[in-house]
Amino acid sequence: MLKRISAFLLAMALAVGCLASCDKDKDESSSKAKKSDSSAAATDSAAEAKAEPSLTIDGKKVKTKDLVMLTVDGHDIDFDTYRYYYLSTLANYANYGLTADALKEDDDMFKKFLEQVESTIKNDYVSDKLAEENNIKLDKKDLQVVDKNIKSTQSQYQSEEEYLEAMKSMYLTEEVFKAMMTRSQLYQKVQSTLLSNGGKYATPADEFKKVVKDTKEYSRVIHILIPYECKAPITDKEELEKYNSTDDLSTKIESKRTAFNQQTEDKQAKLKAEAKKLAEAVLKKAKSGEDFAALVKKYGWDPGMVTNPDGYYINQNTSFVQEFKDAAFSLKENEISDLVENASYGWFIIKRLPVDMDYVEENLDTMIQEYDTPKINKLYEDITSKMKVKYSDTYKKMKADSIT
Repeated sequence: MLKRISAFLLAMALAVGCLASCDKDKDESSSKAKKSDSSAAATDSAAEAKAEPSLTIDGKKVKTKDLVMLTVDGHDIDFDTYRYYYLSTLANYANYGLTADALKEDDDMFKKFLEQVESTIKNDYVSDKLAEENNIKLDKKDLQVVDKNIKSTQSQYQSEEEYLEAMKSMYLTEEVFKAMMTRSQLYQKVQSTLLSNGGKYATPADEFKKVVKDTKEYSRVIHILIPYECKAPITDKEELEKYNSTDDLSTKIESKRTAFNQQTEDKQAKLKAEAKKLAEAVLKKAKSGEDFAALVKKYGWDPGMVTNPDGYYINQNTSFVQEFKDAAFSLKENEISDLVENASYGWFIIKRLPVDMDYVEENLDTMIQEYDTPKINKLYEDITSKMKVKYSDTYKKMKADSIT
């Protein structure tokens, strides 16, 4: 059953209409600690998923059939749809310690939470707005794709009962799921028609090719990451076996980070000093003319250098840590930086490379989409800020424990 839940997770991932970017400035260890501390909250949310859908107002159960909770930009949001957004948002926040019980104890927090739920709904309806303004509609083939995706999800389950139980665990009804998948298809059509290379809101390809050549706008870099924890000894047998049995850098660095975090502050300081000594030695090799790409493979700990051997193409809005970006843009082509330290990651040794226009041509669509992300996010913000919302009397009386 748990394995098949992934079918729904995949399907719902397709149904998300909001834009997001990978935040490389996030302290991963801090995030993992928060998630670990809130395991009980996550368990509570899982239990809520199995609760029967209900709405309690002023101590009385309210009939929810055909009940409109609020209207967003002319779209009526019925109870089942609102419940999905409400409980899935709460489940996401549970990873960081925010639970229904916490919301009951803090009215201001509850109001802010409702604003976040509303914001998510607005974001998902941007596709509808853009489609309406640009006369984009789902045709017969699009609807066939929706049906095919739904049937594909259903086929992952051995019975109708198992399928319905999985939906229930995701706060969904069949009607809401179909509506989400339909909106997913509309979002993808809007994305390909308006927001991708050649679209109304996308940077024209010829213009982008000029931008990517501008050394003030783009920097192509490869780098060697020497993390603070790279010298930490792994003494746990299972962790050591996991470390030795894989070539995956993400797994290896996580094992090192675990070992590092188990050390005393004094020991951590010594391990950092050892890592810095290594970083200085590698920097000396790089500055003396040794093959930089070979040094990346031998000493580097960034998994991104494995998946992006041609280097990162970063612009001023790319979500890299600021120290890295500052150094990347300060270098001349083929110049190597001194040690660049970041408190979350360790030391970077960065080399700036000339822009490879053959690479740009091959990856033009993806690069334009990444470059346009701030502009598209601003477009979403502008559209959502103008959306009018009407709240039902039932919605206005809602408390933190009203929805199950």
